[in-house]
Amino acid sequence: MRGYEMFTIHFERAARELARSDGDPSLASLNVSRSAWDRWMVGDIKGLPRHPTRRVLEHLLGETAERLFGPAEPEAGTPGTCREDLLHSDTREPHVAAFESFRLADRQLGGGHVYRSVVHYLTTVVAPGLVGAADDVRDGDTAFGSAVVLTEMAAWMAHDAGRDDLAATHFARARRLARGLTDGTADANVLAGMSHLALQTGLVKSAVDHARSGLAQLASGPRFPVLLARLHAMEARAQAQRGERGEAHRSLDAARAALTLAPSAPATPWVAPFDEAALASETASALLDLGELEAAAQEARRALTLRDATRARSRAFGHITLARVLLAQEHVDVACHVGYELLVTGQTVTSQRLGRQLDVLRGEFNGFHQLPEVRDLLSRMAEAGKHRRLLLGSLALPEGPQ
Repeated sequence: MRGYEMFTIHFERAARELARSDGDPSLASLNVSRSAWDRWMVGDIKGLPRHPTRRVLEHLLGETAERLFGPAEPEAGTPGTCREDLLHSDTREPHVAAFESFRLADRQLGGGHVYRSVVHYLTTVVAPGLVGAADDVRDGDTAFGSAVVLTEMAAWMAHDAGRDDLAATHFARARRLARGLTDGTADANVLAGMSHLALQTGLVKSAVDHARSGLAQLASGPRFPVLLARLHAMEARAQAQRGERGEAHRSLDAARAALTLAPSAPATPWVAPFDEAALASETASALLDLGELEAAAQEARRALTLRDATRARSRAFGHITLARVLLAQEHVDVACHVGYELLVTGQTVTSQRLGRQLDVLRGEFNGFHQLPEVRDLLSRMAEAGKHRRLLLGSLALPEGPQ
């Protein structure tokens, strides 16, 4: 429930339950505004909510409102932690809870659902803090780092919602903000996203250039293995699309080597997550482009094994990659089985990017339309596609600058 949309579903359900049990129909229409939610997530508490809202929250979360909205308490077993330490920690990274909330909702629902929430949070909560923070190095890094991360998130969500023009604008803005930081880590993180966008839009040379620029940024500053791995993986994807087999394999090896160092490296909120499942997924796509189908199938299956059910969009992309590899191997019956799993996995994800890849997969299945099992799957995919288009139409992002 750390995402606004998911929280709203649970809150409204709890409000209806309470309305029935208390015999008070007015409770059923209660809701929490997005602006209130954003303030709560960063700890901007200005008193308790109104009494009816408090009652629903207490019913939903099983705690009193005074405890939910009261001061932070030290965790059990940490007697050395004092209130001053907690305040210092919270003020250094005041937006980390919001990052996690937005990431979780985006992974489960897709960018079209979450984009407006991120832009609203950026403009109303983060942006006002940039001016005053610029005078202090530590506060400036915190404020500008938060702005970079959230602007890059907005870019990813716009891309996921089919607005690559808007995504490019957000990425460019994130890079300008990153120049206000004392090291290049956040900028390198943005460059990894720009490399991915370039790959998706067919700009393979730009994808290589962005990945290498990011690696150069990290060469002169803190070396975060997760980000190094992601940049090497993006470089490998672009090299594979150019048919540079040896170079692609060397980049994938570098990505694997970097990721093995991740557990012992310091964490930072300014670097986007990238784990073994993500690397397996990127590796599978690169190997598919190189025509190394057996290895590609192995990596695609590994990605699905490592990725749990809460990552619906990632699993849907993983099913698409595996199905494409199986079709290239002419294992059509197994590919159909994966296709049926995909229909279940992807039914809740509102992603234009997923829709485009589904179109590619349908085209590849069409090459085997003479088979009854393929015709049945194509029919089901067409029905699911109609539902998806209706849903995506209601979530279309607004035109114009954001």
